[in-house]
Amino acid sequence: MNAAPRPCDGRARRPFPARPGRRPIWRRIRRSLAVGALALAGLPAAASADPTITFRYATYTPSVVRIAPGQSVTWTGDPGNTFDLTSHPLKFANPSIGPQTDKSSSTTRRFAGVGRFAFACVNHGWANMTGAVLVTANHLPSPALDAPSSAAPGVPVSFDASGSSDPDPGQSLTYAWDFDGDGRVDQSGPAPTASFTYARAGTFNVMLKVTDTNTEPDIGPESATATRPITIAEHGQGNSGPGELGGGASGNAGATLVANDGDRDDVVLVKVAGSTRSSSVRTRGLAVRVTATEPAVATATLRVGSRVIGRATISLRGGGARTVRVVLNRRGHSLLKRRARVRVELRIVLDDEDATGTTAKRWITLRR
Repeated sequence: MNAAPRPCDGRARRPFPARPGRRPIWRRIRRSLAVGALALAGLPAAASADPTITFRYATYTPSVVRIAPGQSVTWTGDPGNTFDLTSHPLKFANPSIGPQTDKSSSTTRRFAGVGRFAFACVNHGWANMTGAVLVTANHLPSPALDAPSSAAPGVPVSFDASGSSDPDPGQSLTYAWDFDGDGRVDQSGPAPTASFTYARAGTFNVMLKVTDTNTEPDIGPESATATRPITIAEHGQGNSGPGELGGGASGNAGATLVANDGDRDDVVLVKVAGSTRSSSVRTRGLAVRVTATEPAVATATLRVGSRVIGRATISLRGGGARTVRVVLNRRGHSLLKRRARVRVELRIVLDDEDATGTTAKRWITLRR
């Protein structure tokens, strides 16, 4: 794709300095910026405002920016750093974008078409002073990872990514799972659910990578990741049931959280007892069944990010189960009315006589 850069000063282009025994600089840049399923966990979304890249010896900050077609990017040098031939001349791999060879400390380029535009410092490309402008109309997928926070060794654990989404029409998602945090994919495919059995105790970082079917040249497909820890321990050491909470229209198997206060275990069992469809939750609230081993006051809170959309309190008897109905506040009603799918955090906090403050948290997806 072509871009519409600012005119350069017309000076003759100077080739990149050769280094004995090293590959040509653009071959190395293209290798480092190889196209594939682009994992964008560390890259920005398309900028809402035109971004600026600062430069100094051997570094661009940031080295990669992501913009929408029609946006501009400005390169600005730190004090004493310019585009002079003896400093940091800017050159693009795309021959349609002219080099910057004057002595200024700032320049702006506007990019009209979709594509990946690699650039480098003529004098310091060999030191990896390189970068790229990603021009895309695509939106990154939004991963949603539902899983228990703890489980027992040898028990299958269910993972659910069905709350993941992509705002671009006509695109589909694939899911890749790394259950034990070793950097290798353990399971992948189009199914948003997965199961894994941990053979040993420990804390593992589960990673979900969601990839779209974007076909933009030199950009797609694109990916985004989500991670969360899971603790695998024997019962009485932080064990929870294998299922996630609230995946179906009427909830599923409850999830247990065990907290040790030093003398005995305080256990809270939480289970969705009613429909998780947004129309039902808006009308009657979310029904949650809570069981505790000791008398306590349970506070159930629904959150979307940092916003509380519903809260309810109930008194529990030791060993008995009671159902609390979390009624939405005005903010919650408005949110569920606007969105077809909302991912909420259900948090149960127990205040008991020994003030241990046992807490259970689970994610639920509310759908129309």
